[in-house]
Amino acid sequence: MQIFKLLGTISLVFAVVTVIGCGGSDHPADVLKELPVDDASDTLEPPADSDADTDADTDADTGTDTDTDRDTERDTGTDADTDRDSERDTGTDADTDTDADEVCTPSCGERKCGVDPVCGTSCGECEAHEKCNDDGQCECVPACTPRQCGLDPVCGTSCGECEAHEKCNDDGQCECVPACGPRKCGVDPVCGTSCGECEANYECDDDGQCIPSDGIKWVRIAGGTFLMGSDDGGSDEKPVHSVTVPTFKMTKTEVTVDQYRACVDEGDCTAPNSGYDCNWDKPDRGSHPINCVDWDQAQAFATWAGGRLPSEAEWEYAARSGGQDWKYPWGDEGATCARAVMADDMGAGCGRDSTWPVCSKPSGNTTDGLCDMAGNVWEWVQDGHHHNYDGAPTDGSAWEPPTASARVSRGGSWAYYAGNLRAAKRDFFGSNMRTSGLGFRLARSVP
Repeated sequence: MQIFKLLGTISLVFAVVTVIGCGGSDHPADVLKELPVDDASDTLEPPADSDADTDADTDADTGTDTDTDRDTERDTGTDADTDRDSERDTGTDADTDTDADEVCTPSCGERKCGVDPVCGTSCGECEAHEKCNDDGQCECVPACTPRQCGLDPVCGTSCGECEAHEKCNDDGQCECVPACGPRKCGVDPVCGTSCGECEANYECDDDGQCIPSDGIKWVRIAGGTFLMGSDDGGSDEKPVHSVTVPTFKMTKTEVTVDQYRACVDEGDCTAPNSGYDCNWDKPDRGSHPINCVDWDQAQAFATWAGGRLPSEAEWEYAARSGGQDWKYPWGDEGATCARAVMADDMGAGCGRDSTWPVCSKPSGNTTDGLCDMAGNVWEWVQDGHHHNYDGAPTDGSAWEPPTASARVSRGGSWAYYAGNLRAAKRDFFGSNMRTSGLGFRLARSVP
């Protein structure tokens, strides 16, 4: 539209210039007639005083057209805005369609079960024997009950552990493991169950051994290190030397006549000598120590009773009340008939001229409770005789030469005075010697 208006103005100007240029023409009107006319509304009038008004009117008209165009453009702009609003409305519909079409992406990650933390859907299900933990992992639910130990039959994990003295059985129960060891009878020290029963005429001792039911009592002697020998005695008690004695057991008393008779009755022992001061054939001496037996007879009884003869080191250690530096089982106070069956001013055997029943002098016992470790009868030990302690064992074992015709005896007897009842005192006899002052007691190793 603006172009057309501009072209019309240019044509008008051109026509005016032409008229001016043709001022000498006789027919100026003809010239105007030949000018092209674009539109019937574009009527040209001859220049006159009214030309300015005409231009003004034209301008005014043109201005009006321009305003009209602007109004049209504003109307068009309104339409554009309307279109834009329509487009915005359309955009809103598109978003709505997109939301409707979107699907939540699960965020289970490593979770195998439970609820997805983003979408709220399931991440999976556990098996029947499992449960879902807080981390979304399936955990096996133990089925131990009532099992106490071993593997869980479902999960394969541990149902528990048994204590050190127990074992797990096939039913998952802890059972005590018996600790009888060398014990043959009595109560198991760990489980409280039986380690076995003894045969007739036998009884179970404190060590769980079956011994003849003859009243033999065993006393446990805790091991230790002591100084064996003495500088106060003869040369055979020297040199004083250190000996370590393992724990062992010793019979509380010297072997009695009745105890020895049980072995003879079973055919495992031979009868001792009788007559004179021997106790064997005297009916009132069943509780007296057996005497008039040699070393081999003592060995036979020891085997029958489940023991052995003590080593010389064991014997002296026990007689010193566990290796104390004492002269006698009770201390350093001299021996008297108040403490031992011995010879004194009243005569042998504290005036009886014989042995006494075992344990008749309890004030002379060792601190461990052993009776008659001083007096009543000399006691055979395992060792062969040596003139001194040079080269003697230091581990408490017996000192036995390849051949030994003489064996050591310890403790003094009913016919000896106090000096011979010292714990360090040594004597010896031929292994086949049987005298009224010679008997024995037993020892036993502790596992």
